[in-house]
Amino acid sequence: MPENLTPQPWWVAVIGGLLFTIRWLIGFGASSAKATIESQKEDLDRLNARVDRLEERERENLTLIEELRAQNAELRKLLNRTFSNLDNGPL
Repeated sequence: MPENLTPQPWWVAVIGGLLFTIRWLIGFGASSAKATIESQKEDLDRLNARVDRLEERERENLTLIEELRAQNAELRKLLNRTFSNLDNGPL
């Protein structure tokens, strides 16, 4: 091996430093990705809970709408009876 290609201690230090830096950057990226995933999981859980609450409110509102429609139908019947009695003249 030619003498100018013989590994020198400073080459080894530079290569070791580069490998350490690359490994550190990969680890930093991984920890950042894990934090992002965890944050997104929390956001997703919060949104799912909100959707569940909205669906429950929707069911309650639909029940109320059905009750109001039934009451409205009864009131219309009473009004129609009242007005039909008025059209027939006094009792």
